[in-house]
Amino acid sequence: MTWLLKLYPPRWRRRYERELAELIAPQPFSVGAAIDLVAGAADAWLHPRLVAPAGADAKGDASMIGRVMRLKCAGYGPAVTRADEVKSVAVIVGGSLALTMLWFWAERQIGRNEYLMALMPMAYFFPLLLGLRYTSLKGRSAAAQAVFIGGCSAVLVAMFLLAARVNGKI
Repeated sequence: MTWLLKLYPPRWRRRYERELAELIAPQPFSVGAAIDLVAGAADAWLHPRLVAPAGADAKGDASMIGRVMRLKCAGYGPAVTRADEVKSVAVIVGGSLALTMLWFWAERQIGRNEYLMALMPMAYFFPLLLGLRYTSLKGRSAAAQAVFIGGCSAVLVAMFLLAARVNGKI
C-alpha cells in the first residue's frame, strides 16, 4: 500500500513519507486502508498546515502522523458506531432506489440510449460512495469527503461513458 503515498503533496512526502511507510508496511492490503490513505492524501492537499516545519523534532512522528491524519489503518480513526452503519445503509439503499427511479424516468423521456444505459450502474455506485461518509470517511473534513466522493464518481462516470463510446463503435 505504500505506493498510495505518492498521492500526497511533495512537501508532505519529504517530511512524513518514510515514517508513514514504516507504519503501514506490515499491514496487508485492504480496501478500507486504501480509502483511508487516499482520503488522507486529500486532507494533506486541502490542509497544508498539517505539515510540520522541516526542522521540527521528528521524534514520535509515526504516531503523530496517524493521529493528525486520522488514519484508521494506523489505529487512530474515529470509531464507526452502529448508528453510522445504519445511516450508511440508508443512504446506499435510499439513494440507489431514488437514482434508479430517476434513471427509469430518463429512459422513458429519452428512449434507449447507449450513454444513458452506461450510466445505470451509477445508481448503485454513487450512493455507495456517498455512504462512505459515515464509515470509511468518518472524521475526515467535508472538503476531503467531497474530493474523494466527487473524484471517484467522476472517474466512474468517465469510464462508463468511454465504455459506451467504444461499444458503440464496435
